[in-house]
Amino acid sequence: MPADIDESRIRSLEPLTAAGWRAGNSVSGMVWSYGDTVLYRYGRQGQARFVRVGRVIADDADGLALWIGAGSPQIESVLADGRGLRDVSIAERVHLPRARRQSAWRGPGIVHYAPAIGDWSLWWFFDASHRFEGWYGNLESPRVRWQTGSLRGVDTADRALDVRITPDRVGRWKDEDEFAALTGLPGRWTADQAPAIRATGEHLMDLAASGAPPFDGRWTDYRPDPGWEPLSLPDGWDQPHRATP
Repeated sequence: MPADIDESRIRSLEPLTAAGWRAGNSVSGMVWSYGDTVLYRYGRQGQARFVRVGRVIADDADGLALWIGAGSPQIESVLADGRGLRDVSIAERVHLPRARRQSAWRGPGIVHYAPAIGDWSLWWFFDASHRFEGWYGNLESPRVRWQTGSLRGVDTADRALDVRITPDRVGRWKDEDEFAALTGLPGRWTADQAPAIRATGEHLMDLAASGAPPFDGRWTDYRPDPGWEPLSLPDGWDQPHRATP
């Protein structure tokens, strides 16, 4: 193990036992049922900036899997003048004022999986004919699971650096330039955290190359429950964001 990787990296890669995961969730009362609606919120400095609405596929010792259907309502962060964040350079993106707007998930639905342990989530992409197109590994901060009445959510903070993984399990980095530009800025991850974040991406690509879970064929032919009704954005989606960078 490289000397510059701290204990947080070790903890993020260690498996959680089924007993430990179930015990922790039973205490908090946050084991969610098939079909439950969950908000998955990315944010920083107390504000949710990207919000997805999904239905629970599974919530067990391995983690939480959601279905984000085509056209599902979402909140996205854009520039204050209405342009998309990727319509400008990274340098401009950092400093220009932003706004939030409601939109809809574009393209076919995805499976969005958050492992019980690990500072990442994994998304299964499909084409319009439901053929599996590959995985997207999103590197993100430790998640906070919460429930207020019937409103359920998971909060985390995006860390810019991601990995794309092809159906034959070949991985490559994405957004390395953005990760470098944002490291150390207010409300973002620190330079001290950067090696562990990158190590998490390397670990994901290693898992994929070996065909280890969750790259073991699960959900590559997934079809959502035909009885599920379209979702709406619930009241309360904008409550204070709980996760740190």
